Amino acid sequence: MALLLGLGASALWLVILRLSDRAPGRGPWPPRRGNLFTAIWAWGLTTCLYLGLVQTWGQPSVLPGLLRNGIGLPLAIGGSVLHTWATATLGLKGTSGWDVGVTTGGPYALCRHPQYLGQIASLAGIALWIGSTQSLVLGLVASGVLLYGSAVEDRALADRHRAAFAAYRARTPFLVPAVSRP
Repeated sequence: MALLLGLGASALWLVILRLSDRAPGRGPWPPRRGNLFTAIWAWGLTTCLYLGLVQTWGQPSVLPGLLRNGIGLPLAIGGSVLHTWATATLGLKGTSGWDVGVTTGGPYALCRHPQYLGQIASLAGIALWIGSTQSLVLGLVASGVLLYGSAVEDRALADRHRAAFAAYRARTPFLVPAVSRP
């Protein structure tokens, strides 16, 4: 059931993202006009990614405890903190599909998609922390879908907010913050 839920949500996200990537800024994600329906399906699918992963809890681990607890747990916590900070900065509407323009403050000053980075890190961390074969598969697939989602959203923002986003893109890394700035 866990594998089906997580892979099913990933597959549905992938279809939505692929449709969106065909016409950046005009596809289903991010929607032109967010509403309660877009918020429900976007957050619902993302929640299903996490639920599928968490349901693998208790399966036998294939990873050593040092990797699980020394890397997985801190990555899950750090990713959750970053994701929460980014969500609070962008606002619930902005993370639910409403067009809030180009956000450049808070974690968005460090990289263009900190919410995606936080989600990817938290999913990967949870997958490592659980350490089962199913959790690792789900964590990898869901992280890949979210990585693709950040690229699709990047192209949509570039299409919708040409000048503002071009300036932002010129000074801000895509997903991984720069260690030092020139």
